[in-house]
Amino acid sequence: MKEILQYLGAHIRTLGFKGSGQTFRKVEDDYVFVINVQASRSGDVFYVNLGAQPTFIPAECDAALSTLKEYECVMRRRVGEEWNWDLNDEARLALIGQLEAEQKAFFGTVRELRTAMAQDSVDELLRKYSVGKLPARAALHLARAAAFLGHSAMSHALVERGLTLAGPHATGLIHDLQTVGQALHSD
Repeated sequence: MKEILQYLGAHIRTLGFKGSGQTFRKVEDDYVFVINVQASRSGDVFYVNLGAQPTFIPAECDAALSTLKEYECVMRRRVGEEWNWDLNDEARLALIGQLEAEQKAFFGTVRELRTAMAQDSVDELLRKYSVGKLPARAALHLARAAAFLGHSAMSHALVERGLTLAGPHATGLIHDLQTVGQALHSD
């Protein structure tokens, strides 16, 4: 376990991330990007998780951006499925290749959020940015982003879609969506 963490950590740092152990962060403009190596419950395998947090959207549970964990990010993605701790050289290279490709694509999409908010439809925004989140929760985060970026009509449309998608028992989510909608009406 320790050997693969050192191997991955050394490579992740070449991508501009800082950190040690299992969590690495990089700040670029208005975004915090996180790469995390997570052991499975059984400890037999591990996962590589990506998280992206636009600084203009509140993180999950109002987490501090300087110590942000992947699961606190509003946008998340997993690299592959699961990986064995005892990877041979070929499997290590495959993991590095997949990590490089997926982090580049995922973080690249997140970097385009400002432009997408001005150009894309609600459906397209949800398709692009609900990876790792339920669509109703993604609608909440996107509505907050749209409001911050001055796209009130889009924010309102995202609130409405989120309310449509949220189940009746999602009372906290419904409350949060309604709060964003009320803030839009008071502006």
